[in-house]
Amino acid sequence: MTKKYVLTGGPSCGKTTLLDALEVRGYNIVKEVARGVLKEREDKPLNYDEHLTRQKLIFGLQVLQEKNLEGEVAFLDRGIFDNFAYQVHLLSGVIPEYAELAKKHPRYDKIFVLDRLPFENDGLRIEKDDSEAQTLHDSIIHFYQSFGYSPTFVPVMGIEARVDFILEHIGEKKK
Repeated sequence: MTKKYVLTGGPSCGKTTLLDALEVRGYNIVKEVARGVLKEREDKPLNYDEHLTRQKLIFGLQVLQEKNLEGEVAFLDRGIFDNFAYQVHLLSGVIPEYAELAKKHPRYDKIFVLDRLPFENDGLRIEKDDSEAQTLHDSIIHFYQSFGYSPTFVPVMGIEARVDFILEHIGEKKK
């Protein structure tokens, strides 16, 4: 069974950059599902039903992607509980049946929450500003903790130092 390590945190904390560095070192990575879904949206405000449809799609694709993991170790750009923070943000609550599904979801081996960097809007982000990004960051942490996880917080430091920090915390030797 694949060991699954989630790299998470609010927008602009360096998840994608960190995952790219792990991939260069030969680790299996899983890219963020939501980014693929968001790339397909038109640049217009979405109504509740459109947000609901997207959140359901993101959750389902995340579960499917995790189910099909191969190899000994995989680093994931977000996990299912990130989706809950976005559901609260966009839909004013978690979709009830998804909360039930999450209780049966296979456990992650470790959760790494990356401390935030200055907010940057990359054109795909739905957040308007740093305050909104911080709220999402806090909500993500809340959901992992409420489902029984004790995240490891990754401080802001150089990218290679962050990679080494994570590998140390999972007992991997530096590559």
